[in-house]
Amino acid sequence: MIKSKYNWLYEPPTEYINETLIKKYQLTPIIKKLLESKSITDDESIKALLDETIINHDPWLLSDMEKAVTRINEAIDKNERILVYGDYDADGVTSTTILVKTLQTLGAEVGWYIPNRFSEGYGPNELAFRNAYDEGVSLIITVDNGIQGHKEIEMVQKLGVDVIVTDHHEIGHTLPEAYAIVHPMHPEYEYPFHFLCGAGVAYKLSQVLLDNPPNYFVSLAAIGTIADLVSMTDENRSIVKQGLSFLNQSCPIQIKALLNQAGYNDTINEETVGFIIGPRLNAVGRLEDASLAAELLMTEDEEEAEFLAEQVEHFNVERKEIVAQITDEALAIAEEKVNNGNQFLLLAKENWHEGVLGIVASKIVETYALPTLILNIDLEQNHAKGSARSIEQVSMFEILSAHQDLISKFGGHHMAAGMTMEIDYIEALEQGLNDWMFKLSEHTSLEPTKHVSVKLEENDISINNIRDIQRLSPFGTDFEKPLLEIDDNEVVDVRAIGKDKNHLKLVTGQLQLQSIFWKNGQLATQIEPGQPINLLGNLQINEWNGNQSPQFIIQDIATNNEQILDYRSKRKQLNIDPNDTKVAFLIHPKKEKLNHNYYYYGDKIDQEHEVVILRDLPNDLDSLKDSLKNLNYSQLYLVLQHQQSIYFDGMPTSNQFKSCFKALMTKKETNLEQEGMLLCQHLNVKPNILKFMLKVFYELGFVTEENGIIKIVDNANKQNIETSRVYQLRQSRMEVEKLLLYDDFTQLKTWIKSQKG
Repeated sequence: MIKSKYNWLYEPPTEYINETLIKKYQLTPIIKKLLESKSITDDESIKALLDETIINHDPWLLSDMEKAVTRINEAIDKNERILVYGDYDADGVTSTTILVKTLQTLGAEVGWYIPNRFSEGYGPNELAFRNAYDEGVSLIITVDNGIQGHKEIEMVQKLGVDVIVTDHHEIGHTLPEAYAIVHPMHPEYEYPFHFLCGAGVAYKLSQVLLDNPPNYFVSLAAIGTIADLVSMTDENRSIVKQGLSFLNQSCPIQIKALLNQAGYNDTINEETVGFIIGPRLNAVGRLEDASLAAELLMTEDEEEAEFLAEQVEHFNVERKEIVAQITDEALAIAEEKVNNGNQFLLLAKENWHEGVLGIVASKIVETYALPTLILNIDLEQNHAKGSARSIEQVSMFEILSAHQDLISKFGGHHMAAGMTMEIDYIEALEQGLNDWMFKLSEHTSLEPTKHVSVKLEENDISINNIRDIQRLSPFGTDFEKPLLEIDDNEVVDVRAIGKDKNHLKLVTGQLQLQSIFWKNGQLATQIEPGQPINLLGNLQINEWNGNQSPQFIIQDIATNNEQILDYRSKRKQLNIDPNDTKVAFLIHPKKEKLNHNYYYYGDKIDQEHEVVILRDLPNDLDSLKDSLKNLNYSQLYLVLQHQQSIYFDGMPTSNQFKSCFKALMTKKETNLEQEGMLLCQHLNVKPNILKFMLKVFYELGFVTEENGIIKIVDNANKQNIETSRVYQLRQSRMEVEKLLLYDDFTQLKTWIKSQKG
C-alpha cells in the first residue's frame, strides 16, 4: 500500500446548476462539475466567468486618486523632479516600470529607485529619501510599498518633499501622513475590488494619467498580479486575461528576450508567468540589486533587451544553484528534527543566502508539511535573518506574534513571514514554537490536506474536456486550478524516467492514460502492473509530433491494497534505511540482528510496521507462516537473500541412495579425495549431492568418516532414509525455494495473503 502524502478532502457540491443555465451556456458535464465545485451556479456568476466581458472599475474611485493626479500633473507642469520608489520583487519592478513609463510619456522629469533587499530592506528607506531630497526631488511616488513607511514619509515631507503612496499591502492601525494614498483597501473609500497588486494599482493610476495606456502596461500588470499571488478574481482576472492576450498577440521585446533566454517559445499563460517570467524577474533582487530587472522592462532597444535578459538569466541560474545547495543542507537538518518529533521546523545556519530562504522554506514545507522558518546566522551582526512559510492550519503571523519578545522585527501574513532576531534567542524561539504547535495539535489536525475539485471517471478524460477546463483559466489564488481525483485505475505500465530516473511515468486504465509524477521516480519500484491506483492532480494536453493526447500531472498517489513487491532479482536495489522504525526486517536465524526492528522468522512481532522486508530466505515454511500470521503491513518486499540454490539439484532417489551404499560396501573403506569423482560418475550425481548422501548416512550411523576416509559400520541399525534430520532439512529447503523463488509470482502473492490470520 502506498499511503497518500495528503488527506484528499472531497466535499460534494451543495448547489447545482439548473438545466436552463446548462443549455444557455452549453455547459459540458465536466464544466458543470467544476463550476459546482467552486459554487458558481447562478446566471450572473457563470456569465461573469465564461463571457469575455472586461471588468475595469473606475480608477477615480480609488482613494486620493484626484489629489494624486492633480499633484503629479502640477509637478510635470512645473518640471519638478519626480522619483518613483519601487520594490525588488516581480510586482515591484513591473509597477515601477508602468509608472515610470507613464510619467515619461507625459514628459515628466522622472527617475526611479529600487532599494536593495540586503542593505536597505523592504519599503521606504530614510537614507534613500534624504538622498532624493538632496538631489532636488520634490515628489516621491511609492509603488508596491509605502503603507507602513510612517517614519520615513513624515521625515521627508518635513523637508518639503511630497509623497504619494500607491500600495496594496495590509493597512496597519494608522495611515502614514503622506500627501496622498492610493490604495484599494483604504478604509475611507469604497473601491469595488480590494485585491489589486502593486502593478495593478500603478496601472489604474496610469489609466487616469494617460486615458488609454499602451497594451504593454496591462501585460506588466498581469505579470505582477500572477507573480504576487493575489486573488485571481474580479478585476485581477480581467487584467490577467487582457495581459496574456496581448503577450500572445504581439509579445513585447522585453518579455520576448526573457523567454528567449529561458528557451521558451510556446503559448504564454499564467503558468508561463508563474514558473518562467516571474521567477526570473525575482531572481535578480534575490541575489543582487533588482534594478537590472527594471532596466530590462523599461528598455525600448531590442539588442539591449537581449543583453539585459541574458544577465537576468545568469542570475536565475545562480539562484537555482544556491537554492539547491541550501535546500539539501536544510533537508538534512529538517529530517533530524522531524525524527526528534519537532512540529515546527526552525532551521538556522551560517552563510545561507538570505535572498532565497523563502524559496527554501517552501520546499521544506512541501516535503514535510510542517511550518518552517529558515534563518541565516550572521555572527558579525549578531543576528539571524530569514523567511518563514506555513501550512493551512497554522497562521504564521499569529504564531510569530505570540513569540514577539524573542524577535527583533517581523512582518507577514497567514502563510508567510520575514523576520530578524538575535542569535542568542534562536533556541528559545524553537522551543516556544514547538510548544505552541504541540498545544495546537491537541485540538487541531495537522494532517496536510488537498481539496479535491472533482472525482473523475475514466470516460471524463478527453481532449475536448481538457479544452473545456482550460476555458475557465486563468487560474490562481482564490480560483485554483481544478484538482482532480481518479480512483481505482489499473496500472498498465510503470517506469522511472529522466536522466537520473527521478521522475515517475505511469500508464493506466483502458484509455492508456499517460501520467507524470515529477521528482518521485523512486515510486516506480513500489508499483506493479495490474494493481489499481488512485491519482490526484491536473489534466493537460500533451503534444508530440503533431499528435495530442491527455496527460495527467500527478500531485499525490495512493493504493488502497497491501502491496507485495518482488525484489528477488539482483538487478533491483532496495534503498531503505535499516534503522527506520517503520520497517521490519525478517532474517535468517544464523544472521545477526542489527537493531530492534530485526526479527527472526517465527518471532512474535508486537510493534506495527508499515513496511516488512523478507530479507533472507527462511529455513522452512512453518516459521514463515508463523511470522505472516499476525503481520500487518502496507508493503511487503521479497528480497530473500541466499548463498546458493539447491532446488534444481533436486533430492536423490531411494535407488541412488541404495546404489551409493552398495558401492561403499564393496570396498569397506573409501578415500573420498581419491575416489570421490569416480563414485560421482558411477552414481551419475554431482559432488554436492554425493556429499549430501554421505551426510545422511553419517547421521543415521551407516558410515563413519575420519580424515576423508569413509568406512561402513557393521551391523548398523536399519532406518528409513527419510527419518534423517539432514534429509528433512533439504526437503524443507526445496519446498521453500520452490514456493518463494521459483513459483509464479501471482501464485506466491496469493499464498502470502492466505497466511494472514
